[in-house]
Amino acid sequence: MANNILQKAPERFAQLLRLGEGLLHRLYFSRHVFLKARPLFLNDQQYLRVLKVLTSKFPDYPETDKIQGYDLLTSRGKALCDELEIHYEVLVDCFDWKEASLQLLNEIGNQTSVLQNDVNIRLMSSWLDLMLLYVKVHLLAAAIPEKRVILSVYYKMYHFVRSAWEPNYLKVSKWLILYENPIRQIQEDFRAINDPMGKALMSTMMSYMKSRTITALRKDGALNLTLKPEELGRPAQDPGRLDLVLTSRVQQWVLYGFLLVPGALGLPGSVDYVKFVLSEGYLLPVFRDVTFAPYPEYVNLFDNYKSKAFNLQKQKKVVKEAATSSVAESGRKHTERRIYIRQELEALVNILTDKPALLGPKINIVWAGLQLAKEEILWYFRHQSEQPPEKLRKSYKPEEFKEKRISSLLFLVDKLVELVNHNRQIIQLYYFEYLLGADYQAVQSFFDTSFMNSAGPNIAPLAQTILQEISNAQSAFEQLQQGRSPDVNFRNLRNTWARMESLMSQVNGPVNIAMHKKLAQRLELVALHSRQVDAIDEQIDEYASLKLLYYFRDPVFQAFETSIADGPDQPLHAVSFLKLMSSFPGNATEFWPEEREAIGIECVGLANSCMTKIASRIATILHTVATQYITNDYQISDANAAFPLLQKSKDWKPPKDFQPPLEPGSESYYKNRPNLETIRLYERNAWQLCTALQSIVEIQIYDHVFVPREFLRERIANNLRTFLRKAISVNVQEGLIQRPSVLEMQIRVYISVIIMVENFVDIDVGDLIREVVLGESYVKPLGKIGRVDWFPDGEVDYQDSMIRTVVSFYSDLLTKKIIGNPAVVYSPVRQGFISKTQTPFHVEEYCDLVELQSLCRLIGPYGFKLLENQILKYVVMLVNGLKEVIISNAPVLDVIQSAYHREARCLEEFRRLKDVDIFMNRALAVGSALNFRALMHEAMKLVAQDEVPYIFNTIESMFKQYHFNTFMHPDLLPVDTLAIDLGLETVSADQYLKQVFKKSTLESDKRVWDLLPIMFAVAFPTSLLWKEAVYKPQLEGYLNNAHNLSRCINDLIITFGTLTNPSGSELDIIALLQRFIEVSSVILLRMARTKDKHSPTDFPSVIIFMDKFMEDAKLLTYDALDSCLPYSLLRNMYKDVYENKNLGKTADATIDTAGY
Repeated sequence: MANNILQKAPERFAQLLRLGEGLLHRLYFSRHVFLKARPLFLNDQQYLRVLKVLTSKFPDYPETDKIQGYDLLTSRGKALCDELEIHYEVLVDCFDWKEASLQLLNEIGNQTSVLQNDVNIRLMSSWLDLMLLYVKVHLLAAAIPEKRVILSVYYKMYHFVRSAWEPNYLKVSKWLILYENPIRQIQEDFRAINDPMGKALMSTMMSYMKSRTITALRKDGALNLTLKPEELGRPAQDPGRLDLVLTSRVQQWVLYGFLLVPGALGLPGSVDYVKFVLSEGYLLPVFRDVTFAPYPEYVNLFDNYKSKAFNLQKQKKVVKEAATSSVAESGRKHTERRIYIRQELEALVNILTDKPALLGPKINIVWAGLQLAKEEILWYFRHQSEQPPEKLRKSYKPEEFKEKRISSLLFLVDKLVELVNHNRQIIQLYYFEYLLGADYQAVQSFFDTSFMNSAGPNIAPLAQTILQEISNAQSAFEQLQQGRSPDVNFRNLRNTWARMESLMSQVNGPVNIAMHKKLAQRLELVALHSRQVDAIDEQIDEYASLKLLYYFRDPVFQAFETSIADGPDQPLHAVSFLKLMSSFPGNATEFWPEEREAIGIECVGLANSCMTKIASRIATILHTVATQYITNDYQISDANAAFPLLQKSKDWKPPKDFQPPLEPGSESYYKNRPNLETIRLYERNAWQLCTALQSIVEIQIYDHVFVPREFLRERIANNLRTFLRKAISVNVQEGLIQRPSVLEMQIRVYISVIIMVENFVDIDVGDLIREVVLGESYVKPLGKIGRVDWFPDGEVDYQDSMIRTVVSFYSDLLTKKIIGNPAVVYSPVRQGFISKTQTPFHVEEYCDLVELQSLCRLIGPYGFKLLENQILKYVVMLVNGLKEVIISNAPVLDVIQSAYHREARCLEEFRRLKDVDIFMNRALAVGSALNFRALMHEAMKLVAQDEVPYIFNTIESMFKQYHFNTFMHPDLLPVDTLAIDLGLETVSADQYLKQVFKKSTLESDKRVWDLLPIMFAVAFPTSLLWKEAVYKPQLEGYLNNAHNLSRCINDLIITFGTLTNPSGSELDIIALLQRFIEVSSVILLRMARTKDKHSPTDFPSVIIFMDKFMEDAKLLTYDALDSCLPYSLLRNMYKDVYENKNLGKTADATIDTAGY
């Protein structure tokens, strides 16, 4: 009978352990449902009153007809029955499992001769694991709220629906009542096995206490490969190292075990052992995030347990001291242990990465290191999520339970697992060869004739089976050597050894296992070797899986947030948390399959949040560093360079709110070094996080695949976009933007910081920058690029891009602060618009060639086209006003055109002219706008020559291959548009200007626009503009911007001459330009002879305009002017202007000398 029981013990253990694990999952689900997702009927006040009466005499019932509202339950009888059935059934299964488990525990405890760690570890482990599972099932069952409601309601509804009584109700009800306080009742259950369990627990004492002593582990080199270099190639399989993988289970065996078998505390050293283990922490795991505080139960045990053999009451201080130590000192002890494990694992990773062949002989050290690390990680997060019992909180110091480098431990665990997975064939070959060679020979030597004769009929066949299993693996070994993956399974070998070990452990058996200790140890080693061949994945899951951290996700997420910011190397390992999340869905089982989806969805959200935080952290640091670099770069600006000079001036006094600029290099001063060091630490943090992201190309979490670097790319792009939009605006109230040259400098510095990301992460930052900058200067209407009619009809939707601010600012600047502003002058020699002295706003900071070049580099040709669109819209509006004035004066202009050589008639007609000053002011505005546009084109040309010389030269050569496309020949329009976009001088081929007027210009308008040269000519004697015109050589222009009329006259005559010319001859346009010169020259020479109140103040300046006009009239040659105004006259006018003589007398003398 005993033989039969022990021979089947391994299968019974395996079955009960598997069922027990399933019960834990089912009980956890029930606990979750009734604790967090409570059924609806438990929250209904009407039901609560009925349930209170129904369970008042549990397990008995009051008569149903006396229960007021009972019909509420029966109305939902079937639904309640279905809803509660799964929870009721798990309690029934728990009872049945409890009966079977208790029977097996008692049988093994009473029928085995010995249960010791160094003799029959496999049987002892299974026995103690079942004991552990026994108490955990009862603790978790006791933690389910509303158990009585479950039983009572289901029992009554079962009867109501099926008209029969549920048969298990009575025994399950009594079991729940009996085990309301599970610890006390289990102590009664285990009374018969106090002695064997105590001895089994005490057999682990020496190895466990040694594994918890860091100095001993360091001295023995438990996790060290190089302490004894002469043993580097030998297999690490001494008992001390093999026992390290059991430490987590031993801790639970001891604390739960002695609590359940208090009679064993009379064994020598047992109380000290309990004290040692109890001081390691104030929480024990039950299942997932459910924990158990052993301190109150041990206090109760030592206070109330009575025994004739020993007195626990006298040793109450032991528990108190251990409990105090578990709060006051365990944090520090575990910190030291984590430091040791981290150092050893780091050394293991480095050595095994360099020499992966060592994984074969040293795999047991790897498993031990992984198990210790896993235990410490789980201990850490378990103690982060719960505080100690209230009586122990006086000694609690939260800071001692904090670990800044926990991510390093996670990283090292993951790295070791990667090494094992990558080199698993090395491990399999090593132990396969070990099994077929040394192991087979050793086992064969133990199974000699004398042993087989004495073993008896039950053990001898098992010994033969073990030898046969090893020898049968030869073919699989040969396949593995050839690089194939054979289907090898040594599970039968291990099961056979487990049965043999059980039989050898029986009382009065034919073979006493204690007498064959070496045989038992060797066969245990063989079983261990077989696992290295066919169960590597199983061992990885057992020793290294951290998927249980899902149930401590709040402290895990807090640790992640700490890791990305703190520590010398923590950011490097931050992605280890992402790999954790990919394993979390593995917590779901067939007992609660719906949990997988819930976990998966939450993990996807957590992973998204983690990657967003990493990317945001990097981007924020880059922004901070770039901002500091911009500040440092600003120290050497020209404005700051003027400050030392102003300080030397005695007359200079700083304003009240003046802030002196930083001195270049001041950041390196000793007092400022902390700020500099902060920036350096920020940079290190960012580059470490970048390196961490680079280590993962993509990672799958549940049903999503994440590419971490894309999060970073998106975040950097958003930051750059935000920076561009904020940096462009410096004074929102006044509507000012940053100077383009300053903004360009800031962007270059900002980009120089961003581009360093490429050194650490495989991201094309250049492409990212182009994408962002293009996106900030591109809008949908620009999709017609390459066409002459690209201009949008209505308003452009800029959205919230940078170009909106730029276009709006420059449009307002041109129309409100430049045009019509007497304090602003266009200077051709200085290539820009400038403000006169003592003007608060300096327009040259935005509108000279250098600033426009910077603007071009910032917003590119797309941005310039949008700005040009606004300018041309403004020009169209002004030209329509010019047209109205010409039409109103058309009869007069017709007469003057035909009789301009008759002085008297002209003077008479001049008096009939209307709105000449309005016309000239509008023309002047058109000229200013067109000069600004020309300045933009020149800036674009210079930038294109510098940035894209090959493209520029190619298009320039193409454009020069044909004469100017004055009349918009369709085949040449694409090249014309490219030339305009690149800023080339197109003369009469300015197709954009023609296109904007094309819709509003009719053939009937030819008569009107043919009068345009006459209108400009008659303005000389009739307009205040020319009366006040003064030419300034320093500016090469007029103080009232009269020189802007030159471009206005040329461009408008060419544009409307083209649009209204039916003959398609360029000579007609040239004739209009010559007509302006001829009529203007006659009128000007007459004005020189006769002076009146309308005569110009500075007549030489007015004459000089004709020369300026010729400079812009590219279709004319100078002989056209020389025939009307001789060169000698112009030369004398220039001479007088440059010599600053009396302007009036000079004019008269010059005219007389000329003989007119």
